[in-house]
Order: sequence, then structure tokens, then C-alpha cells
Amino acid sequence: MRARESDRGVSTTLGYVLTLVITAVLVSGLLVGTGQYVDGQRERVVDRELSVLGERIAARTADADRMVRTGDGTEAVRVRVDLPRTVAGGSYRIEVSDSPGATGTPAAHDVTLTSGGGDRSVTVRVRTGTDVETGTLAGGNLVVAYDPATDRLAFESGDFVGPAPALSNPSMRPPATVRRSTSGAVLGGVGR
Repeated sequence: MRARESDRGVSTTLGYVLTLVITAVLVSGLLVGTGQYVDGQRERVVDRELSVLGERIAARTADADRMVRTGDGTEAVRVRVDLPRTVAGGSYRIEVSDSPGATGTPAAHDVTLTSGGGDRSVTVRVRTGTDVETGTLAGGNLVVAYDPATDRLAFESGDFVGPAPALSNPSMRPPATVRRSTSGAVLGGVGR
């Protein structure tokens, strides 16, 4: 009888150890699979956010170009682009370059946004009638500025933007600004 009792003790211990091993394998497999899923989702979010920011930069660059071309080219133009400092919790950079192989007017320029790790990037092409200075900036607010002296659009960091240049034509005053209280009541006047 003693042989049976010792066999029974071994099978209980063996069953317990096997249950622990199987549980550990299943949990680690679940963690690895979930980690890969989260990484894939993060990459898609970064791509989507960079695309949206690239389109926003391209649109505001086209706006600045349109303002320069509709004017006589002697007025400075500054168009602010509000952008977040981070994308999906990480930094990013903005690079402006001439599009390879693109010739003629309007000129084509590539705006490339790259995540901080450099593993994800999105390029958006923008066409302008005004030349655009190439360069790289850290992600965040920026200004698309036109300087009549250089006859070029350039990107500047928008975190340290000086006052807007005074308008030489008094008929081009900024529109009235309306401030509202938290209850929605109109508080104030015309911006001059």
C-alpha cells in the first residue's frame, strides 16, 4: 500500500507543477501578443497624426503663398501653424526639401514629418509659386514667413514669434474680435 500512497503524492505534485507551467506559458503568450498589438496600434496612430499635421502644414504654406502672390510682393507675410509638440507621446521633426524630379512653376516641395525614433515618417507634397527655403525644425508650433528681401517662404519655430508686421494699408485692418464670457455674453470690442 505504501507504494500507492507515494504514487498519489507524486501525481498531485506533478499535476500542480504542470498546471503552473501551462498557465505561465499562456500568460506569457498573451502578454507577447498584446504587446505586438499595442505596438502596431501605436505605429498606426503615429502615421495618422503625422499625416494630419503634414496636411495642415501644406495647407497653411499654400495660404501664405497665395497671400504673397495676390499682393505685390513687397509686404512681409506670416502665417502661424498651430501644431502639438509631440505625436503619440513622442517628439517629431519637420523637414522641408525640394521635391526630387519636380520642375516648373508652381514648384513642388516635400514636407517630411519624422517621429522622434526615426522609425515612422510621412511626406506631403506642396506646390507653391514662391520658392521655399529648405531646412529642418523640431516639431511644435511654426510660422510660414515670407520675407520680401529674399523673395522666399521660410519655416520658423512658432514658439518665439515676434509681433506681426504693421499693415501699411489701413483698409486691411484685422477683423473685429469678439470675446465671450463663460456664460456666452459678449465682452469686448474691435481689434485695431
